[in-house]
Amino acid sequence: MYSYFLTIYSLVLFASDVNAYSSGSPDAFCQYDRLDGRNVILRPGHNVRPRNPAPHGYRLETGQFNPKSLRVTLRAAPNDYFRGFFVQATRADFPLEAINRPAYGTFRPLDANSQARRCRAAVGGVGGITHTNNRDKNVVSFDWYPPASCNLGNVQFVATVVKQYNEYWVDVRSPNVTGIGFQGERGILCQLYNDPFNTGIQQEVIRLLSQQQQQQGQQQGQQQQARTAG
Repeated sequence: MYSYFLTIYSLVLFASDVNAYSSGSPDAFCQYDRLDGRNVILRPGHNVRPRNPAPHGYRLETGQFNPKSLRVTLRAAPNDYFRGFFVQATRADFPLEAINRPAYGTFRPLDANSQARRCRAAVGGVGGITHTNNRDKNVVSFDWYPPASCNLGNVQFVATVVKQYNEYWVDVRSPNVTGIGFQGERGILCQLYNDPFNTGIQQEVIRLLSQQQQQQGQQQGQQQQARTAG
């Protein structure tokens, strides 16, 4: 339990940053030192502005949700292509540029065209998924895993799609996905997941972490006394 809380405490914030890499965003793309230094709009470092809105042929589609995962597909129009991408799950209809925009869950690739990325997060491992090469792609699919036993409400997937260096789009969105996760009362950890920048909830998690540390120290002391007495 202590290690679980320690992981949560060390992952209090999340970030999103996409750079111009043909083999996908680098491992450290979503690590950051300051909250105001995050690239929350998922814009790659191409030194050109996105060409929004994206053509209708670029779509993020979702399959049927099961208790553990959801199939997500990024698709171009027939006879069209994309080369790079980054996809993340967020709260439905939440502005992409909002500094407090949350990110949810982790991704698992289904083929050699995608790779998962891990980011700092409110609870557990949160991340996104990106490309592995700059070959032309018409469709790519992957599985998304929400946090266990958390009621996230409505979720939406958001993508940055790159066709070539000077031609890319941000804020490509899926339809809303409803009824994600456990439907019930949220504990403190799920509250932090849904509101990752709430300082009151953060302080409560830190208090629980300190409590766990004290309990672990007491247990270790008792075990040491028992060994000495024996």
